[in-house]
Amino acid sequence: MLSLVRGGTREIFLKLKDQGVIESVAAKFPLVEKQYEDAWDSSSEGQTLIFATMKGRSLGEIRVFLADSSPGEILAFMLNEGLCDKLEKASMLPRTILFRVSGDYSEVMEQMKQDLDAKVGKIPLFLRWTDSGGRVAVMFTRNNLNRPIAIKDLFPDVLYIQMPYEQLLRSLRSRAMSYFNEARGHADWRSLEIRVYDMWERYPLQAKRLRLVLDELEIGLVLGEGRGKDFAHILMPVPVYRFHLATFLEPERIKEILMGMEYSASGKRLVDLDLFEGKKKTSWGAMAEKDEDRERAGVRLRERLMEGLLPSTGDQLARIEEEIEGEERA
Repeated sequence: MLSLVRGGTREIFLKLKDQGVIESVAAKFPLVEKQYEDAWDSSSEGQTLIFATMKGRSLGEIRVFLADSSPGEILAFMLNEGLCDKLEKASMLPRTILFRVSGDYSEVMEQMKQDLDAKVGKIPLFLRWTDSGGRVAVMFTRNNLNRPIAIKDLFPDVLYIQMPYEQLLRSLRSRAMSYFNEARGHADWRSLEIRVYDMWERYPLQAKRLRLVLDELEIGLVLGEGRGKDFAHILMPVPVYRFHLATFLEPERIKEILMGMEYSASGKRLVDLDLFEGKKKTSWGAMAEKDEDRERAGVRLRERLMEGLLPSTGDQLARIEEEIEGEERA
């Protein structure tokens, strides 16, 4: 639910004697051609960017392709298919690791620098970093890591670390939470309870829907969930579904998300979602703009929420909401 470190996109550079190499590779591994300037922005972990140019051409004539395969698979295919004679040069570009931060990223950079004997530099431009000397670049962002990260979303400073990639990735993963908290000044996490109320008691679908969004936004850790009773009035227990959330965000930010989740795409209210920190309930009123009632505020926050979700997540959400409304009609 909370990813703090992952590998970056792999990159290989091919200097070709014959443009047919790319056609052969594309027949085996579907390739999507990208613009050189923003190729990294739409790529993610597990994918490979191929930078290809003909022998004797300038670097300005590079074509860039994105493949859903590893460099090893691509290079092995070229070797087995006898394409090596059509290559002037093939080289692997340096590995990258992305680390998510919240707070002052300079704090975590300084700690990593000391722990891993790192050197500080700037984000390299593609293909200018031809000899990494075995170093791995660790880059920092505030954005979720479960989606492509654009160059503009990265902090300009980079740590260059002399260590085998897999060893470094394991080391950072084992200490990820410690480094994440370092950037936050070791501030306490908030312990919140989300209470889900549905008069139709469609709790399996409501829980699935909320879980989908919490996982997508990566706003903390769900420590537990389950059905229960809420005694809002004496001798009148109300069925409720609870999520216990540990988060580094303020309750008001979580409440904004929950208010958006109360409504469907059509503006129909599907559920009541209350937020508590201990016995203190976070009111919706502080989230509303001037002259907004709860419904208008919820619809506005729904639109904002959808803008932050991946299209695939939005599609899943729509299908779940259709099921929820279908059970109500039934």
